[in-house]
Amino acid sequence: MTGIIEIIEEQDGWLAVGKPAGLSVHNAEDGYNLLSILEEQLGCTLHAAHRLDQPTSGVMLLGKNPRSTQMLQEALTTATKEYTAIVRGSISPENGTWTWPLSNKGEGFRNPQGRKNDRVEALTTYQTIRSNQYFTMVSLTLGTGRQHQIRKHATLAKHQVVGDTRYGDRRYNSMIAKRYQMNDLCLCASKLDVTVDGVQYCFEVNLPTTWSALV
Repeated sequence: MTGIIEIIEEQDGWLAVGKPAGLSVHNAEDGYNLLSILEEQLGCTLHAAHRLDQPTSGVMLLGKNPRSTQMLQEALTTATKEYTAIVRGSISPENGTWTWPLSNKGEGFRNPQGRKNDRVEALTTYQTIRSNQYFTMVSLTLGTGRQHQIRKHATLAKHQVVGDTRYGDRRYNSMIAKRYQMNDLCLCASKLDVTVDGVQYCFEVNLPTTWSALV
């Protein structure tokens, strides 16, 4: 984690940044979070237009005022969000769609789908980028926006996201951490195609360098 946040794009009222893994967007007991770091870095007040889970890295949009933040939030409703992940094992078929219905709550590893009465439609499309017998790197797009959707679907497919301490196997995660000296969740919001104020943008971030040891 770094004290300097990557600025991908900056406009008068908003900016796109690369959020590091392990950094909360706005919650932290010690006040050290994405917004506090950027506000000190840029000298202005910022508002998150959306969220990424603390362990997830990737593209984030932030507004410099309430009007710009609302504009970003509206733009995100039609944006295309692409994630990249490393999951456990070799996926077959290499490309497909996960369709297990999920609750829209943060669940636990014992029941990732959540209570039956709480489950709603959930669609995650994946494409294999490369793989070996132990790991697969996949590109994923969301057809719906359920909480922890990719992490839950990957676990239900028996291909947990590597480093997922919430939905994954604890002994497996401990083994990976010890063998590769890596504790990060291997999930990144790697690409965002969005139209803001009539202009089409494509924002991308580099994948964490720690992933290269796996695939």
